[in-house]
Amino acid sequence: MNQIEKCIYCGTSFDPTKGEGDHILPVQLGEFRNDKRFRKICSLCNNRIGRSEQQFLACGPESFFRDLVKPKIPQKRKRGCSKVKAAMGAPCPEPTIDHGDHRELVKLSKDNPLNLLAVDQIVIHDEQDKEFFIELFPGMGPDGLKKRVERLGTVKIKKTWIHCDDKHWTEFKKLTETWAKSEIQNLPDNNVGITQVNVRTKIVVTDHYFRSLAKIAFHYYLVHSSRGFRGDEKCFGPIRDFIMNGGNDKDFFNKSGPKFIMPFGKILSGGVITPNQWCHIMAADETDKEAVVYIQLFVGRGCVPTHITSNCQT
Repeated sequence: MNQIEKCIYCGTSFDPTKGEGDHILPVQLGEFRNDKRFRKICSLCNNRIGRSEQQFLACGPESFFRDLVKPKIPQKRKRGCSKVKAAMGAPCPEPTIDHGDHRELVKLSKDNPLNLLAVDQIVIHDEQDKEFFIELFPGMGPDGLKKRVERLGTVKIKKTWIHCDDKHWTEFKKLTETWAKSEIQNLPDNNVGITQVNVRTKIVVTDHYFRSLAKIAFHYYLVHSSRGFRGDEKCFGPIRDFIMNGGNDKDFFNKSGPKFIMPFGKILSGGVITPNQWCHIMAADETDKEAVVYIQLFVGRGCVPTHITSNCQT
């Protein structure tokens, strides 16, 4: 006789043997031996949560680390490995370098995200000094450029800069002169060779990012708790509602609670202790009335990213 389970989110009865349950950590972050899976969720609710995970994987800091670390994923599970421009209302990360009076959009190399690729572009400052980047392509006409500018919603352009390959300079300069009602700023010549620069990446996420993190924390706690919680208890109503419907992430993250001590990080004598290989760190603590889960993803040699703690009442 097949075991029948009830989904903690929608209450639907389902057969948990037909499916693999929730991986807790999205499989795109790596698949691990002997990992525990959360089985009390139906496929429909799991797929719904998966839409939030799209933003988590493509638009948050995890996007960069996925490219850097390249977690091993079975071939049949390589869903979501292609880069998308946006997910669930959030844009993809935007890496730029500083030129003092403006920034320049760059792309990260697919082979090594620590290497940068130049982008043919116009950089625009409007009258409020808000900055915009428009990629340029050979054969682009004035009408096409005008439409791209109109999509930005800018009213009056104060300054523009052109960054492009030398072989396209004449074409792009002529294109902008027929369109831009602002002064085109001159740039110094680039140095020949490889230059080391600092990159700042702008990351914009919505509550879908934090809903995905809350799901990771909640399901991790449920499979490791010794108290026998299913997850559909009344006390977990607020976090279930946040995971499925969104809300104020500050209600569930980085609140007061126990301090987790890890065997790596900054040391008093100076320097940083880090693991020899890439890993994810998760831990949980439960008191009489509260559960706290510690999440730190992509910890590795010379790299200790900021951790997050997620809280919920028990």
